[in-house]
Amino acid sequence: MYCTASDVRSIIHTGLTDPEIEAIIELSDAEIDKRLGAQDPSDKVIKRLSMLLTARTVKLRQPGRVAAGEYSESNTDFQQVVEAEIEKTWRLCSGVTISSSSYSIIDEDDRPVAET
Repeated sequence: MYCTASDVRSIIHTGLTDPEIEAIIELSDAEIDKRLGAQDPSDKVIKRLSMLLTARTVKLRQPGRVAAGEYSESNTDFQQVVEAEIEKTWRLCSGVTISSSSYSIIDEDDRPVAET
């Protein structure tokens, strides 16, 4: 595993048990491996990505809004911040892709000859 349940707990509060969090970590790590290939478990960026993917999944399982007296909390802000950081990390870890919207061929037979 790229991260631990305690790593995930450092960025999100949850009532899930360690085995439940570890099951989600396995899914997050499988997503990383599927998109990027097997990674070095000591890579801190990959560890952070695993933590974020797991925290996002954990947060999605919790109520969207919690209120106690005057205090209230919404998942929306957390989700937006985590999604942005996940996307930034995917881009950082992905290889550079070069693409073209069009392709043209220069036909050497039709090319004008320069006079010398």
